[in-house]
Amino acid sequence: MRATGWAAAGLVTVALAWAGAGYLATKPVDFHDYRVTAVNAAQSAYDALATASLTGEALLAGRVTGPYANSMLDDARSALSGAAKGFTDVAAPDDRTEAMRDQLGPLLIRANAVLPGTSTDLTRGALDAIRPVEDGLDNFIEEHG
Repeated sequence: MRATGWAAAGLVTVALAWAGAGYLATKPVDFHDYRVTAVNAAQSAYDALATASLTGEALLAGRVTGPYANSMLDDARSALSGAAKGFTDVAAPDDRTEAMRDQLGPLLIRANAVLPGTSTDLTRGALDAIRPVEDGLDNFIEEHG
């Protein structure tokens, strides 16, 4: 009889945990969830641009090789792509988050446009183009973080 009681308690515990996980996976996004997603996307995009900037400066100074710079840019491009995908996968639930979306969306598009594709694209002009987008992302993070 005792083993049956423990087995029933265990099954109830598992069922409650499963139901809780199901709720968390399907609950609607609220302001806080959206804000966290947006700030994380902005931070990832900022980091990708900072990686490109640092790599470009090192390449122009002759401290890294072209293949190394290409590898770093590939990683930065992957991070930016993941950030943009994570951001666009979540719908804005209210007016405040729509304003956030309208502020961050264009920054992510600009980040994609200014992120150099290969080490041969890492010129002084390309690095100068990155700076204003980095500043915009930094301002977004400060405002909403």
